[in-house]
Amino acid sequence: MSGAFPVTWDDPRDAELAWEWDEMHCPRPFPPLAGDYMAAIIEHGLNYRYEKFGMPIRYRCRLINFYAYVGEELDPAADRAALAEQSREGRLVQTKIVRQYWEQRVFPTLMDAYKWMLRAPIETASSDELAGLWDEFWKRLYHLYGLHFMTNAGSYQSLDSLIDLCTSLVDGISDADALRLIQGLPTDLHRVQRDLFVLTQHARGDAKVVETITRRAQAAVKELSSFAGGTVFLRALEEFLSRHGHLGQSYDDLSLPSWADDPGSIIEEIRKRLQQPEQDPEALRQRLADEAARLADEIRERLSGRPADLIRFEEALAHARAVGPLTESHNYWLDRMLHANARTFAVRIGRRLVDAGIIEVPGDVFYLYAREVRELLGRPADMRPIVAARKSDLVHWSAIRPPKFLGTPSNLGTPSGRFDAPPPEQTDPTLLKGTGACPGKTAGPARVIVASDEFERVKPGDILVCPASNPSWVPLFGIIRGLVTNTGGVLSHAAVVAREFGVPAVVGTGVATERIRDGQWIEVDGTAGEVRIL
Repeated sequence: MSGAFPVTWDDPRDAELAWEWDEMHCPRPFPPLAGDYMAAIIEHGLNYRYEKFGMPIRYRCRLINFYAYVGEELDPAADRAALAEQSREGRLVQTKIVRQYWEQRVFPTLMDAYKWMLRAPIETASSDELAGLWDEFWKRLYHLYGLHFMTNAGSYQSLDSLIDLCTSLVDGISDADALRLIQGLPTDLHRVQRDLFVLTQHARGDAKVVETITRRAQAAVKELSSFAGGTVFLRALEEFLSRHGHLGQSYDDLSLPSWADDPGSIIEEIRKRLQQPEQDPEALRQRLADEAARLADEIRERLSGRPADLIRFEEALAHARAVGPLTESHNYWLDRMLHANARTFAVRIGRRLVDAGIIEVPGDVFYLYAREVRELLGRPADMRPIVAARKSDLVHWSAIRPPKFLGTPSNLGTPSGRFDAPPPEQTDPTLLKGTGACPGKTAGPARVIVASDEFERVKPGDILVCPASNPSWVPLFGIIRGLVTNTGGVLSHAAVVAREFGVPAVVGTGVATERIRDGQWIEVDGTAGEVRIL
């Protein structure tokens, strides 16, 4: 692999660290600016949390052959068990205040940042003023992702605590069972699915709209605007995008467009739904909520003779239901919405660089590093040959699957945690093991998907096989039969979304997208955590 994936360390000390490819958030190589954005998420976000918790860890993120790798700087002699306990104690403190923290501090700060990005006078600013706006943009990103990881610290801990308590008090309860206790709540994810259902029903009401969308989904917007019923539908689409248009990026590559940037992508999802009867997602949500209520009553019955334990259960459950949904809401309002607004901001800067003859088209800004953009705003230079070379390099590396680990493995801590559990060893060529994220057994054709530009290939009844997912994948969960991922544990985004839509799922197999061929028939057992290749 070293020949196919050569590494040149800019700093020789980096070779002494253990680096891990973050496939969950970065399954494809990133253009330079997107890599800098990812570093802002990881380095400044996690290090903000470590500083708040008083932990002597420094997290790092860097692009290696355009792939995002993460590592940590830590004294090899450090007591990892003690640090893990220190982290847990910090999260327990944060989970008590995280709802208030989100509502009173994080959310208002987010809305202020988005307003600033929208109103920043990029088009009329002088060169010096542009440089100042660019600096302020990154300063706000760093701050927001610090708040992001403090929100995560508390919200995920509420679910960890619920799992720990339930599995210790009640025999036979699995981690996934405990998390079913909070399914079916009216979350942002359900609102996306419900609003997409309403939009699809709107389309069903006009035969010409249906015919136009099913015939040419990606090119339908222009044709729909040519007749009255289509215009009415487009107004409904615009209303949908005003609420959810910031979704659409399948992972954290800043160059990826949102639904608002590419409305044809959401019309394509409507096309799929128009070709089959569709269940009202609110009825599904209520069914899942009823299942959660029955499971809670069963646990109460089993704890009826242990009043102290019953009280602990009720307190943990109430807290998890109040706080746990933030594990996805923060992704909806912060990760995805910040991504969409940051991308728009960067493209606007790109237009200024085009005007100065620095790059060819605004989107080429993503092939520059953040520091280069800052320098070019004050000292313009022709970067078009360099951008062309980087685009070519990105195509080259896209065809190569990078190694999971680089550097010095001896410095790597043992992977743990329910968000990104280590994959099990796979020894049977026809059986993949992972974490059972949502119970149930199903079979169907595998659809191997890495990014949103491939969503069109997912058909009703397919089993989605992918590296990971986030709220932008929600439309697919309304039509797929099952889910298999490379990464993640029972608390991963993919696992949460699968449970919220009752999709049998196995996550964290490590190698699903490599071992399973597109179109191959597979069986998913979300209860046992197994995938059989048929």
